[in-house]
Amino acid sequence: MAEAAERLLAADDSARMVDELFALIRSELRLDVFFNYRLEQDRLVLEAHAGLTEEQAAAGAELALGQAVCGCAARERRRYHVTGVQASDDPLVAFVKQVGLDAYACTPLVYGGELIGTLGFGRRWADRFSDDEISLLHTLCHYVALAKHRLQLEQDLRAGIEQRERLLNELNHRVRNALQLAVSMVRLEAASEADRACAAALARVGDRIEVIAAAHRPIYAADDLRTVEVAELLRAVSTGLKTSTVRVIGAPRTTLPIEQGVAFALLIHTILTLGCPSGEPASIEIVGDASTATVDVIVKGLNMQADLLGGRFQRAFLRQLSASAASDAGAVTITLPVRSDER
Repeated sequence: MAEAAERLLAADDSARMVDELFALIRSELRLDVFFNYRLEQDRLVLEAHAGLTEEQAAAGAELALGQAVCGCAARERRRYHVTGVQASDDPLVAFVKQVGLDAYACTPLVYGGELIGTLGFGRRWADRFSDDEISLLHTLCHYVALAKHRLQLEQDLRAGIEQRERLLNELNHRVRNALQLAVSMVRLEAASEADRACAAALARVGDRIEVIAAAHRPIYAADDLRTVEVAELLRAVSTGLKTSTVRVIGAPRTTLPIEQGVAFALLIHTILTLGCPSGEPASIEIVGDASTATVDVIVKGLNMQADLLGGRFQRAFLRQLSASAASDAGAVTITLPVRSDER
């Protein structure tokens, strides 16, 4: 019983686990046949079996509720123990009689009030099961129902995840196209604008929309839809700029709430744009400090002649991030608070 329960609760295939259960108990209980039916709408479909010829399996491949022993067990949701089958003329046992059985025990597989299917075991050499054997088979069927329910939940979960990924990919594709269209329109307006100051302002708007599009990719690719990894955001934002690979030191998985992702991306882009006006390469490091429950994002190799932190955009982004910033010796350090579940 213990070994059977362990195998069933660790199984990853609904049909194979019943095959393995039958192989485990067949000799001990001197069984010849088993039928495992799966409920599909209003009919039973043979999912797994043993001890049958191909012709017998084909004949019992599908049952209506109320048909044969298994159909009645499913419809009435009660256990059946049929004895003396070969001496019976009851049409209910005609199929198991044709298979050559003389004793048959069938249990409806029910979990949480939901009918999953049926599982039955048969003998050809004796006309009945003992009370202890029936009790054992019913208990094993309960474990089978539990295992099948778990496997169905896992299958539904995987299907839900796949559907979510498809929907997110579609959303990501549409948003990216919309942002790219917005960038193109702004670029077109900037190119046709005679006023240089106005054209420059439009160009900056186009740059920021592109940053939003870049930040959008890791946000929608994240496994957890509530957070986004800082390192992935930095890599996305630095693409297209002459920035070396982002290095992560002491903070292997620092995340931000997803609603702060775009603000962080725009802040880093603004600092890089102002601090590297001629396209000089810069570097970015993420350094964690467990003692202060903070993470420092350090942008190095900057030209400090520009006001990298005093602009209204930078101040607004820092407020949104609940972060602080400081500049010194060609570097800007942004200190982000770490949420309690990330420490």
